[in-house]
Amino acid sequence: MNNDKKPGLPAEPTGSESKVHWPKFIEPSVEGLRSLLDSVIVKDAMKLFGWIGSILLVAGLSWALTQPVRSRFLMRAVNRVLEQNGDSRRLNELSSGSRGSSMIGSWYTMIKAWQQDISDNENFSEGTKAFVFSFIAEGTFFPCAAVVDPVGRVQEFIPLNIHGKKMLERISPGILKLYIRRIEGF
Repeated sequence: MNNDKKPGLPAEPTGSESKVHWPKFIEPSVEGLRSLLDSVIVKDAMKLFGWIGSILLVAGLSWALTQPVRSRFLMRAVNRVLEQNGDSRRLNELSSGSRGSSMIGSWYTMIKAWQQDISDNENFSEGTKAFVFSFIAEGTFFPCAAVVDPVGRVQEFIPLNIHGKKMLERISPGILKLYIRRIEGF
């Protein structure tokens, strides 16, 4: 044995001492450790993607299955605003066909309310639709309804809150034309 051995540390094997031989199934190897780490990382990544996927699936199903309820609440809220503003038009139902709900808003059919003396919308015709969406102007969102005649042209924008009324007065005609083209393109 070596005399220059430090206390507490095992001596290095010399040529005469035998090396420990591990059984094949216990022998540590770098490749085995890497494959173990890779499999743990892969398993953790798959768990994370599974959680994200399940959350997105639940959110998508909730969004799709609650569409009629959300549309009904939106229609009631818009009709309340129209009534408070003294407008005789009302949203009737979600428009069917290609002009139903879209990602940026919802299409509704409009009808004339029973109270004819509320306002004078003489240019109202059957088949008029309303597109309810969020208008983006000067970095803020506000709810708005675009009245679309049966031919498909936008007649007017109806802001659905006081802030929207102020914002529509300040918006440039170019931005309004951009929204009009987009809505008429549906």
